[in-house]
Amino acid sequence: MADSTVFEKAPVYRLGEREDDPAKTLAKLLKANHESNAVLRNPRLLFHNHVPHALGSSYLLGANSAKLEEIYAAEKPNLYDVTTDLARHTITRDNWRQFLGQKKYVRYTAAYVDYFDAEIERVNGDWKKVVVGHLYSGTQPLVNSFCGGLGHPFIHLAYGYEFDSKEVIAEALSLGCTEYDQMHAYLDTPPSDTSTYKTKKISDVLENLRNDKRFANYSKNLGFANMFTLFDEYEPAVREHFTSLIVDNVDEQLLDWLQTAAALATTAVTIEGGYDFYIAHILTVGHALRILMPYIPEEHKVPVMKQFGLFIILIYLMELTPSYDSASIWSYKAKSEGWKTLYQDALASQWFTDVHWSKVVRALNMVEEVRGSEDEFYKKAADKFIREFDGWTGFGLGVDAIP
Repeated sequence: MADSTVFEKAPVYRLGEREDDPAKTLAKLLKANHESNAVLRNPRLLFHNHVPHALGSSYLLGANSAKLEEIYAAEKPNLYDVTTDLARHTITRDNWRQFLGQKKYVRYTAAYVDYFDAEIERVNGDWKKVVVGHLYSGTQPLVNSFCGGLGHPFIHLAYGYEFDSKEVIAEALSLGCTEYDQMHAYLDTPPSDTSTYKTKKISDVLENLRNDKRFANYSKNLGFANMFTLFDEYEPAVREHFTSLIVDNVDEQLLDWLQTAAALATTAVTIEGGYDFYIAHILTVGHALRILMPYIPEEHKVPVMKQFGLFIILIYLMELTPSYDSASIWSYKAKSEGWKTLYQDALASQWFTDVHWSKVVRALNMVEEVRGSEDEFYKKAADKFIREFDGWTGFGLGVDAIP
């Protein structure tokens, strides 16, 4: 039986009630982003608008107004202007499920935001009512595919909760609709149990995946294109490992899986080297679930955790089951004195405008907050990340290889 005793609600930063200049700047930029930029962006509307994540996490690291403006200015050219050729105001209460996950309707990204804006306005700004009504209703609840699109619906939703932002919430719900994928089928109707082992630890599953010879040579390249191969040609093997997972204590297992996520994100050794872009999302989605879990209805917590488990399995396979070893963190000689200094170093880095940069640093701090210092493992991991990061890897053949 799932319980909720460990994860208390995280602090909420209501920007309208805060008097500091960076908060006012953040509120202004979130509003501008919502009004001007689509939640999906090019190429081919496959990528995502990370502005709320980048600005929100940087604000919480201590960024001043100038830094926030610089981050937004650096990202703005990459975003898709909603005033161009996107469909608008075509999603209604009667048809909003009709276009879920249909990529030929990806240009409805702004129309979905229009719809959720209107729904929130209809209930006098009570965005939590709109979230509950759309995420958890019916026999195929939308939440069952929120790990679609690299988990960005969950990430976006978490920032909406953290900053009590109806605009960010509307964007998150839109992402959940356009990124609705085949993952939901594993949760709507649980598949037959074909497992050959049972475990509660995601690290055990990763070890078994690494030793599974069926995946040994399924692809020569890293990258998102592998996701399609996994579903098209290796689904029975994926299902076998997915059904091996037992989830019976959400908080206890999320604590454990966050440790694995932190180790993966900071020590995974792929064929491309460096810090893997996709594997970092395991950590940032885990961070999002730490924020969201106290708000998720009890009956949906186990399915959400199982979905997270499936997400980890797929990303790990997608990046060709890299080895990872915490020893490189334990032996690392940290140069920063503490988290305050690490935050300052992160914001002073040449990479501070990278929209995933600050999220990783924040997420590592979060794992320490919920798990404890563990001999400063997470602090060392953050220090090492800040000093050794030299751009993201793991893209393989890139966007051109995605069908």
